Amino acid sequence: MVQVTEINYKNFGKCVKMDNGVASVIVTVDVGPRIISYCLNGKENVLFEDVDRVFSDNGEELKEMFGEDKTWYIYGGSRLWSSPESYPESYYPDNVPVEYNSREPNKLEVGALHARTGQYHSITIELEENTSKLKIDYAIYNRSGAVVTLAPWALTVCAAGGVEIFPQNRQDNGLLSNRRNVFWSYSDINDDRFFLGNRYGTLQQVPGAEGKFKIGMNNEDCWAAVVNKGQIFLKNFSYADGHEYPDYGCNFETFTNGIFLECESLGPLTTFSKPHHRADLTETWELIECDESFDRKSEESIDAFAKKYFLGRCR
Repeated sequence: MVQVTEINYKNFGKCVKMDNGVASVIVTVDVGPRIISYCLNGKENVLFEDVDRVFSDNGEELKEMFGEDKTWYIYGGSRLWSSPESYPESYYPDNVPVEYNSREPNKLEVGALHARTGQYHSITIELEENTSKLKIDYAIYNRSGAVVTLAPWALTVCAAGGVEIFPQNRQDNGLLSNRRNVFWSYSDINDDRFFLGNRYGTLQQVPGAEGKFKIGMNNEDCWAAVVNKGQIFLKNFSYADGHEYPDYGCNFETFTNGIFLECESLGPLTTFSKPHHRADLTETWELIECDESFDRKSEESIDAFAKKYFLGRCR
């Protein structure tokens, strides 16, 4: 049975906790919203929590758009944005209470209107009765009255020290290309935190490391896994073949710096012509206990680890 309770969690204010005895998830409702904690019971949170508020922005452009007293905080956890990313529009200071309800015993709905941009962001989180599995439905509504084109973008900020595994597309397209690997201007492809093979890639979060790294791709296998704290955080998501995606066709992106690692999925670009139009993205999460490590720069080692623990659970 899933228990849903309101709690005060650290310095995030009022939150809603869902716990089924196997795993728990905590969602902020005084700010955000953010899925701020996710863990197997008895294990540590696999998500990053910015308790000290070390990652924030209150630049002049942000203040000009949102107000002199506004600051954007990452807070941590998992959030919903719209892509393509732009500054300062993407950095809406979501520092006030959000709408929420739990009409069903294992389901929580949270949402917030970004008044300056006219976007309403909705997240519905459903925890299974007897497993760690979460189903997360993200939706963006355009209530600005303007015609806009965007994609829903789910950014999960993972705790320090993790190693992420992601697949490379191996579909045989004959004479046509089969994969895109997209890099950002600050990404050094020789960065030791990053490895790219023919079947898998990995990205390691190194606490205190200088510089940042980001890669995006057409992840048509639709999964990524972050290994940390004796748990595998497995994220499954969708891919709509034939649709246009942001950032030169990416439905998956990942980023790291010296503080955290982000595991991100994206939906296809959608043009909103009416206020009731919406863009959707669905993810499923799962936590798997593990007690082995692997060589993150050996495809044979990665493959053996993945087959043992989670490949059979991927989409």
